Amino acid sequence: MEAFRDSGLPYPRATVFVGPVEGRMRLLANGRFLTTFLPSALRFSTGRPKCKVLPVELPSTPLSVGIVTLKNRTLSPAARLFIEHAREVAKPLAKKEG
Repeated sequence: MEAFRDSGLPYPRATVFVGPVEGRMRLLANGRFLTTFLPSALRFSTGRPKCKVLPVELPSTPLSVGIVTLKNRTLSPAARLFIEHAREVAKPLAKKEG
């Protein structure tokens, strides 16, 4: 929605949100849908339908990223280490934005 708004375009009335690339490819092959992909998803996708790639420049919108854990579950040492390092990497990035 932000990409449409930032480009001064109305948001489509009918939308479908599908996460996995395969599901989006199937809807795209149906011929009644549009979608966006990172160039790498198109390059490395196997068994994708024949589709026309349109070169569209979208405004760069930062994505929110978070870490989700299960309540009352102990994190493994590897998970704890990953979270610790991810937070260290994210600290300077958060300061630049704020």
